[in-house]
Amino acid sequence: MDDEEQSMLDPSLEAIQWPSDFAGQQLFIQGEDRHHNAMLNWSHFRADLYAFAYKDAADGLVEAMANRKVPLDSGIYPLLFLYRHALELQLKLMLATARKLAGLGPKSYDKHSLMPMWSELRKLLKELAPDQPETQVIAAHDFIRQLDGVDPDSMAFRYATTKKGKDHLSGVTHINIRHLRDVLNSVFLWLNGAYCWLGEMESNRPCY
Repeated sequence: MDDEEQSMLDPSLEAIQWPSDFAGQQLFIQGEDRHHNAMLNWSHFRADLYAFAYKDAADGLVEAMANRKVPLDSGIYPLLFLYRHALELQLKLMLATARKLAGLGPKSYDKHSLMPMWSELRKLLKELAPDQPETQVIAAHDFIRQLDGVDPDSMAFRYATTKKGKDHLSGVTHINIRHLRDVLNSVFLWLNGAYCWLGEMESNRPCY
């Protein structure tokens, strides 16, 4: 039975599109429905764009999950990966500027563990602004530590098991997505403020 015969038996199948319906087409195109065209390579600050993009995508996924457009129990894995990856990229962004301001050369971070990067950034921020209160730093430290504790190598939210077959996230049973978003938003808010401050120091321009 071919696709046409099957759709005659079940009209709901007429809306299904198969790969053959798109045969010969390019995957990446600029469509006539311009409101659905995403633009790439438009920013001179691509590293910033990547970091903020994953955070924006995570926030959007929270709303989709809260409105039951994405199942909670399956959406949680890509959600946590998006937030974690956004945080990793944010730390790497800030480290590049902080190291430059501290008179240190560039450094490549090929590992994904958050705590070594955060610990280095925390130390540099303290050196650059020794008189700043550490209330927010201490609180952010605890949340970054918790996230890194359940996913130290950026694999736990991407794969069900380790390379040795051990279950990831075996000790985590429930996560409230709105609480997760609110807490991480507070961390990103503080980090963005610190990043803006570092940029102000670097350029000697006010940060708005």
